[in-house]
Amino acid sequence: MQMNWNNAIRRRKLRQGGSAIVEFGVMTPILFGIFFGTISSGIVLGRFIQAQQVCRDVAHMYSDGIDFSQTTSQNIIVNELASGTGMTATAGNGVVILSEIMTPYASDCTASGVSPCTNQGLPVFIQRLTIGNSTLHTSQFGTPTSTLMDANGNISAAVYLGNTDSSVRTSGFEARLDAANVAAGGSGTAPQQAQGNISYVVETYFQYPDIGFLSYVWGGLIAAKPAAGGAYSVFIFQ
Repeated sequence: MQMNWNNAIRRRKLRQGGSAIVEFGVMTPILFGIFFGTISSGIVLGRFIQAQQVCRDVAHMYSDGIDFSQTTSQNIIVNELASGTGMTATAGNGVVILSEIMTPYASDCTASGVSPCTNQGLPVFIQRLTIGNSTLHTSQFGTPTSTLMDANGNISAAVYLGNTDSSVRTSGFEARLDAANVAAGGSGTAPQQAQGNISYVVETYFQYPDIGFLSYVWGGLIAAKPAAGGAYSVFIFQ
């Protein structure tokens, strides 16, 4: 009787051991996924925070009158604010797009002697600067034709007031400005930029190899490989 009892105990322990191995095999991928997901989420979040911080700081400086057409000012972005991203003044893994946008009114045209005042009441570009790798990302608000700008990215009053080239006019800017105004507690009644006012708009895009790698790993588990990872941000100061 004692021997049968001992055999039963041994068989039970063997079954329990086999169950533990099965349970471990089932739980390991789940635990690994949670661990890897936590790390990757932290990395992605950190990258997006960096992109937002650079965008906000540059927009603040831009609205305060810093001339980013100058090399010394551009170096502040490349060597300090965006340090570690792999961005250079004309290439690399990042791009910063700066736009000065104005909504002209009749007095602007009168003062400049422009008639007809084709773009009165329409938000238009009066300056566009691009620092970094311009091939990575384009502005969500349009891109002025290069021949309309001087060497420092400025667009003359005669052009932004009376030129019929549609590229001098923004696209989707007022809708974004209205949304930003609502988010800040405003009414959102369009247009938020009154005639004669100027908005300083900065957009940043950074391509991060680690985000691209994480997208490849998770995308490969789900479907096809997604596009390379990157972080976009936009800030508007008035």
